Amino acid sequence: MASIISKVTELDKEMREKVRQLEEERDQLPVFLREQRKEMNKKYEAEAKKTISERKKVVDSELKKAQESAEIDLTQAINEIQEVYDDKKDQWIKEIYSECVKNFSEE
Repeated sequence: MASIISKVTELDKEMREKVRQLEEERDQLPVFLREQRKEMNKKYEAEAKKTISERKKVVDSELKKAQESAEIDLTQAINEIQEVYDDKKDQWIKEIYSECVKNFSEE
């Protein structure tokens, strides 16, 4: 009987120690969760910055290509307008002059 009481007492002592350890772990849980949250935030923030940086490079590259293409198109348009002007300017001057003289002589 003394052996059973001794074992029960020993078992009770062990269980109280385990309960105490679990309570300590439970008490540390909020601290652990805060630390984990901070680490996760840092990780996701770093990933987001990396993704944003990579996307920014792609967008900048696309914008540069679009700008270069627009500049080429603009230069071509200006050259075409200049060619039309050079080809037609004498004709237009004559037509404008004719209209002015015609309107002046009608008055």
